[in-house]
Amino acid sequence: MRDVMRERYYRHRAPVYDETSYRGDHVVNAGLDRETAEIGKLLAALPGGRVLDVGCGTGVWTQFLRGEVVALDQSVEMLALTRVRVPGVRQVQALFPPLPFGTGAFDRLVTGNFYGLLRPRERAVFLAEARRTARELIVIDLRSDGDRHEEKTERRTVDGTTYPIYRRRFTPDSLSSELGGELMYCGLYFLAVRV
Repeated sequence: MRDVMRERYYRHRAPVYDETSYRGDHVVNAGLDRETAEIGKLLAALPGGRVLDVGCGTGVWTQFLRGEVVALDQSVEMLALTRVRVPGVRQVQALFPPLPFGTGAFDRLVTGNFYGLLRPRERAVFLAEARRTARELIVIDLRSDGDRHEEKTERRTVDGTTYPIYRRRFTPDSLSSELGGELMYCGLYFLAVRV
């Protein structure tokens, strides 16, 4: 389910991704930083093992993972930023799904701020691949206070190019029930569900 526009967007967005994603005023920024650190502590406390970070982006969540960690992203530019944040992490550049690993290759698959970029049919395919590839799944994504929050917005990159981006935000109940897992973190900005 290749989305060429999404690929181009993240390639162009990589250099400013961390400074501009979900950022707002100083209160929002402080809240995002606090919740990232809180989720990071939860991830770092998990047992090590073979861990795959799907859609690793700039390595924000990768930096907290323990064990034999593999960071996977479609964007070479994002992987370069992950390499700076998490030196020595094994990296794989690939379009997905399918995930380019064998059945049961990982103990845990983690994905942060990626699942909500997938449309419903893509999410179903991703979940099937995640379950095939790993024994455990942790999904971190954006919280919504409404019952449903789906949008397609025009995002502008530094060079002025605009891209249509789909984004789904979740309530604690909607993410837990869609994944069939337990809520392990519930903040104002982020949710994390463990399956």
